[in-house]
Amino acid sequence: MVSYTAAAMPAATAARLRPTAILLRFVSCGLLSIAGGLTWKFTLAPHRVGVASALLGILFLLSGFIAGGVGWYVRDARLRLRSPDLVNDERLIFSFVVFAVMPFLALVLVGLVYLLALLIGS
Repeated sequence: MVSYTAAAMPAATAARLRPTAILLRFVSCGLLSIAGGLTWKFTLAPHRVGVASALLGILFLLSGFIAGGVGWYVRDARLRLRSPDLVNDERLIFSFVVFAVMPFLALVLVGLVYLLALLIGS
């Protein structure tokens, strides 16, 4: 059995994102998303939720996830500036795409479906 210390580990292995770190990112972004949704529900939401107010609720939910994703990306970018060996390119791209770009694209898709439904007259 070979045991590596942190100093003896190859740079590619040390820079890899662990499953628990990914889970922590998902959970933290999810909690921010839920906090945004609850903020909308208890402050801005009308008593009877219609189509436009539901779209606003979705905006609040996804904006929490996007804010968390951008925060994690900024954290990784700062860490990479300090020590390039700790954060590789894959981790930066993964953080940005999965936690910031994809929720934004989901928001755009929901908005397009909403506009299409308005144009059709549903």
